[in-house]
Amino acid sequence: MHDLLTSPLVPAVRAGERAAHSLPEIYAALMRDDVDSFPGLAAHQAQAWYQFLAQLGAIALHRAGRGAPPAEAGEWRDLIAALTPGCAATAWSLVVPDPSQPAFLQPPTRRFEDFKEFAAAPDRLDVPVTAKNHDRKRAVAIDSAPHDWLYSLVNLQTTQGQSTPQLRYGVARMNGGHSNRPMVDRRPGPRWGQRAHRAVRMLLDRREDVLKRAGDALFRAKGGIVLCWLEPWEDDDEPIRPDRIDPYFIEVCRRVRLEERNGRIRAFHKIPTGRRVDAKDLKGNLADPWVPIDLAKNGAPALTVAARGFDYRLAQKILFRRKEYRLPLALKELPDEHGANAEIHMTALVRGQGETEGLHERTIPLPCRAAERIAAEPDEDDDDDRRSLAALSESMVKVAGGASEALKRAVRIYFQKPDDSKGRRTRGRPDAAAAAIGRYDRIVDGRFFDCLFGAELTEAGFRAAEEHWQIFLRAAAVKIAREVWAGAAAPSARREKARAESESALYGGLRRRLPAAFPPGRRAEDEAA
Repeated sequence: MHDLLTSPLVPAVRAGERAAHSLPEIYAALMRDDVDSFPGLAAHQAQAWYQFLAQLGAIALHRAGRGAPPAEAGEWRDLIAALTPGCAATAWSLVVPDPSQPAFLQPPTRRFEDFKEFAAAPDRLDVPVTAKNHDRKRAVAIDSAPHDWLYSLVNLQTTQGQSTPQLRYGVARMNGGHSNRPMVDRRPGPRWGQRAHRAVRMLLDRREDVLKRAGDALFRAKGGIVLCWLEPWEDDDEPIRPDRIDPYFIEVCRRVRLEERNGRIRAFHKIPTGRRVDAKDLKGNLADPWVPIDLAKNGAPALTVAARGFDYRLAQKILFRRKEYRLPLALKELPDEHGANAEIHMTALVRGQGETEGLHERTIPLPCRAAERIAAEPDEDDDDDRRSLAALSESMVKVAGGASEALKRAVRIYFQKPDDSKGRRTRGRPDAAAAAIGRYDRIVDGRFFDCLFGAELTEAGFRAAEEHWQIFLRAAAVKIAREVWAGAAAPSARREKARAESESALYGGLRRRLPAAFPPGRRAEDEAA
């Protein structure tokens, strides 16, 4: 039941009108850039759905020996069905009554009687966790449609980590159960068709690069397992070895089966006794084209995004600090993209222990003059402009941190007060300083890449950009300091003195750290925030 190859299960808005489509029809519409949106697809599910579409499309084309995606639904149906010889009648169906046959993202099993009912609503099956059911409620989508189960199932099987002490084995493409599967992508624009068409072509074009990065012990260049849900999964089964799988394999990390009773779908599961893919020692480093690799850490694991998300510091490291991060292959230009503007899209659903720490996204406009310099590998690029762009970004981060330290010290001085008879002072309300630095960081974050990529790629252009950046940082720090001075009173016995000491510390610290923002002959106090 609910066969993705033949049934109109996936709603999509096309030319302003909503209609349901089969999976091959969705591919055909995407290749024509004819999809406006996917109604019912939650924001936290978009990454998994996009990567699933890209991987499946690239696998189907590669296995068929085709270099370009077709635009007709019938061709897509044949390409996808060819990936499941002998079981195409069930492998793409959400509900298959016979558990010994594979269903979509649901491995076959001989002992379904050991499975227990797990979810009566698709959002109970999904990845986000709220410790006390705050914010996003769970298990409320009772009146759900098959596509709701489709999106939750894709998200679960391709991005889940440790969700409970018992369900502790996550997907292979992340570094540990409490990590996440980040995506750093290049795209021509935000439309689904633009992104999917480019992603499928990128995966086909970068396949040899992926195999080269992976090494001889990982992946099978031809004939590897591509759809892990076709493989039976029993308690005593050995995990799938990495040398048996295709580089673009679509994995499953949970033993789940869907059943439909009285018109309602329910999910049953069995707690796995081990990992489905035996890749623990790889720490998520499976040469995923969208995942940065943290070279500075032991074992070079896949990047785990922290609760602060893709702030300008992390984004700058990913794009420019090659000794610390290996650039994702998805950011490299395709042959026909030279000289074209694009966007860098970063996203990750961050999990903690027993909670979800937020969906973090960042989109960075990427002008064509900077694109090739970012994507070039250090050993294949001798261009001074790229090194200068990287050096400029490093300098911008450094001076922003220096201005932050000056601001933090000034705020703490403002709130200091005598602590005892000997005149020793307190630390000066670290909470107020942290709040001020948080506001400052948000201002800086919003302008960092505009300033960086707006620089002219000449020596004079880089000097001008650095001077402009320091002037901006000075104005941002002064603005936040004045908000603190106006909005919170220092201890009354020394209010005027506190303001004077804080102001002196701020301007003195900024003058030392931002020399370009203080030209000779200009009084520091003349700066307009």
